[in-house]
Formats: sequence, structure tokens, C-alpha cells
Amino acid sequence: MSVSVSLVTYRSRAGLDDCLQALRAQGPVVGEILVVDNASDDGTVAHLRRRYPDVELRALARNVGYAAAHNRNFARARGRWFLVLNPDVVLRPGFLSRLASALERDPGLAAAGGRLLAPGRPRRLDSAGIACSLARGRYLDRGRGAAPERHPREEDVFGACGAAALYRSAALRRISVPGEAPFAERFFMYYEDVDLAWRLRRAGWRTRYVPDAEAEHQRGGSGASPAFVEYHLVRNRLWLSLRNARRREFVAQLPGLVVFQGAKLLQALGRPHLRRALRDQWRGVAACRAERRRAWGVG
Repeated sequence: MSVSVSLVTYRSRAGLDDCLQALRAQGPVVGEILVVDNASDDGTVAHLRRRYPDVELRALARNVGYAAAHNRNFARARGRWFLVLNPDVVLRPGFLSRLASALERDPGLAAAGGRLLAPGRPRRLDSAGIACSLARGRYLDRGRGAAPERHPREEDVFGACGAAALYRSAALRRISVPGEAPFAERFFMYYEDVDLAWRLRRAGWRTRYVPDAEAEHQRGGSGASPAFVEYHLVRNRLWLSLRNARRREFVAQLPGLVVFQGAKLLQALGRPHLRRALRDQWRGVAACRAERRRAWGVG
């Protein structure tokens, strides 16, 4: 068995058929398709059971989050490679075989990601991997909105975009600890792919961008409201640095973090979900610092 595919659904019924049909077209490289549904109320579970009986579905009674749901799939995965895939992504032919070949050729790679494209014409990049800017304290999708030719070469990147990332299962097992097996469940959703990329790098692994592997990312397939999304993006941003940055890295990020936190503090005056995000963010500071010390031995 080669690739274990992990899908997490939450009100994902609309784009699911395109995603799964493209997966089936990848051929025998797909060994199993594992789905955790986070208590959808849009008929996702019934549709999967009716149309895709070969999918290994686990329907939950509550939403445990994107990170925890992928962890549940990883706990039962049997493949040599583990594909984390959003249900709003449509893989083009050969996507998986090209990423798996890159991992096969280079034993130092823990992950590989392809060229994710935005829908529509002209062709525009959605992500060419995760880019890290320590000076600004930001983590972005490389090339988003640019022409695909902006990043034409296969090359190492900071991390793979979690919308469609292929991981070496053995590498994920090596860095997994309770609550982070392999994704850090404290994030619930957003930045968990960046956190995983950082942890893999600290353990000596690399990530490869493979532009010949293409997919289309629709975005907006999480079923979450804009306020829910912004809450997690704001809350998780500081946690990401506290958990992973060494002292000099944190100092380099500090100006960008101060600007970000200050802007959100001002916006929170009229937005209750941002007030909750900042409150919950600070409540998690001590735990994040303890996790960093435990994982990396840094102060």
C-alpha cells in the first residue's frame, strides 16, 4: 500500500464529488481513503455512505477540529505516505505519483507539495509551498496570485501547504507526541501545517516543492464562518512562534508580532470574536512556552 489519503470534512458536501473523483483517477498509488467528518449537518455523511462505500468513514458527534481529525486518520493509516487533503482541492492526473517519486528519490525529505492553482483563467498560483519571513513574522503561501511561471523549478521550501501535502509516514511518527500526532491539536485549525513544517525542520527533515504536480484549490471548503476563521488565525499566530522559535528567531519576529497584535487589539474594540481570540491567546501562552521547552530545549 502506498498512499493513505486523509480527508477532514465539515459541511463539505458541495465540492466532495470533484475531490474524490480526482483522487480515484490517481490510480493504484492510492491505497486507502480515510475520512473523518466533524459533525456536518449538510448531508455530507449520508452522501459519502451512499456514493463512496469504499471510503473508510468515521463520523463524529462533534467538531474536534481539523488538526485532531487528521490525527485520527493518521492513527489508522497504513500507507508509506500520508496525504493531507482538503475536500475543496481537485488533484490533476499524476499529482500523487510525482510527489511520491520525489520522496522516494530523497530520503531526507519528510514532505512534498505541488503547484496549487486558483480556479479560473488566467492561471494563477494559489500556493507554491509555505514561505517564512522571520523579519516580518509572517508565513505565507509562496506566489499566491502570481503566474505559475513565478516558481518554475523543483526546490526545497519551508513547508508544504496543508491543503494538499504528502508526508513520509515514518517522519511523522518520529516527531509525534501526545496531542501532536502529528498535528498540534491546540491549533484546532489554521497554522497547524506551518507548525508541523517547523517541527519537521527542527528534527532535520526537508520539504520539496514539485511544480509538475498540479492541483486546483477552490478555498472556502471548511464550512466555517469568516469570524470563526479570523478567531483562529489571530489566536494561533502568537502560539506558533512561542512553540517553535528559538530566542534569536523570536527576537527577529518581534517587530512584526507587535504590529500584528497592536492592529488586532484596535480592531477588537468593535469585534467580539477578536476580543475572545486575544483573551484565549494569552491564556495559552504558558502552555506554549512549556511545549517549546519540552520539544526543543529552548527558553
